[in-house]
Amino acid sequence: MKNRTLRTGDRQLIRDINMSLVVNAIRQHGPISRVDVARATGLGRSTVSGIVGMLLKEEFVREIGSGHPDSTSPAVGRPPVMLEFNPRSRFVVAVKLAPASITAAVTDLDANVVGLAERPISARLSEGAVRQQISEAVYAVVSDCRISMDRVIGVGVAVPGIVDSRTGVSISPQFFLWQNLPIRNLLEEEFGVPVFIDNDANAATLAEKLRGHGRQVSDFVCVTIGIGIGAGIIIDNKLYRGAVAGAGEIGHITIQEDGPECACGNRGCLEVFASDAALVREMKLMVESGCSSVITRIAAEENRGIDRPMIARAAKEGDDAALCVVRQAGEHIGVGLAMLVNTLNPEMIVVAGEAAMDFGNLLLEPIRDSIRRRSLSVLAQRLEVVESRLGDMIWIVGAASLVIDDFFGAPIYERHEHVAAVSIPDLMQGS
Repeated sequence: MKNRTLRTGDRQLIRDINMSLVVNAIRQHGPISRVDVARATGLGRSTVSGIVGMLLKEEFVREIGSGHPDSTSPAVGRPPVMLEFNPRSRFVVAVKLAPASITAAVTDLDANVVGLAERPISARLSEGAVRQQISEAVYAVVSDCRISMDRVIGVGVAVPGIVDSRTGVSISPQFFLWQNLPIRNLLEEEFGVPVFIDNDANAATLAEKLRGHGRQVSDFVCVTIGIGIGAGIIIDNKLYRGAVAGAGEIGHITIQEDGPECACGNRGCLEVFASDAALVREMKLMVESGCSSVITRIAAEENRGIDRPMIARAAKEGDDAALCVVRQAGEHIGVGLAMLVNTLNPEMIVVAGEAAMDFGNLLLEPIRDSIRRRSLSVLAQRLEVVESRLGDMIWIVGAASLVIDDFFGAPIYERHEHVAAVSIPDLMQGS
């Protein structure tokens, strides 16, 4: 919420706050009666009844039958009509931009995926091509799901690298050629709905907070491991982005002074030792030295070069060389994460990303061991290191949550940051 302007206290603000209180009470506690909504929000029953009427008209909530009689009701013994949130009253489009692919999905307002499409792209995209590729993917998946854009409340976009989520600018995307690309403005012009953009590791972290392990804790780190290595940081239940939106760039922590050169221009970065490219490089060295017959056999069977899934298969078959490569990567990652443990003292670290999915405990155990050996013991003893349960949907859930969090957020801020931004109170104005 940094750098957002507080709204002044007027009647409309009070109405918007009341609307937000009611709909969120139903989202969080439904099925729930109108009487219990009034109790939960502290609002008068007539106020709640009026708001519920508008929400029913717009299909954000629905009546689902009767509950147990309420002895405090004016009509003693009459079963109250129960209300529940309708997550398919509107939809969200979520986009994950990766160096070799773009994934677009339609989700409901609980971030459940309704439809999904993935297509290959080139990392050498021009500014115009970015807009075109995203637009084509979005229109395709919306069409496949047979919904119209006027039922879409917004588009969430997760991209690699440093992102200014406040301005919607992809500052330094690491794997792409552009710099300072105003993705939000480009896509809002295209779609006419609010667009929210954030770093992919941050999006994954928000997904964990919404649907994963992060629901249980108020301070945690989510590290994503694959083509690159990044992290999202939750402090006191809030995502910490840093002064210039660069918090969590753990892949560029120096773990070996004067080590190999990294794509970022520095030397000895964590990504040089534990990213996909590092795993493949080390595995090739093992093969060239004659240490792995399993990976050679798999490469011949699949008729392609060595990659991360191939290394994972060899490791699961018990290949010593592949197991060694994975273990070394996990130890290096643990070095970087130990620095975060000693600095931030999180309750939990969630390990996510393609490598975590492929290797599972083969990667997780050396990470845990390395963290334990390099963190202050009192901090490590109270730290839980777990694998994400969200799989490859973590990026989509996270991108969708960028939109959902804003839509249902407290209406106490001016909404000038997004030209087309709307919320439930906005949609109720015509009711």
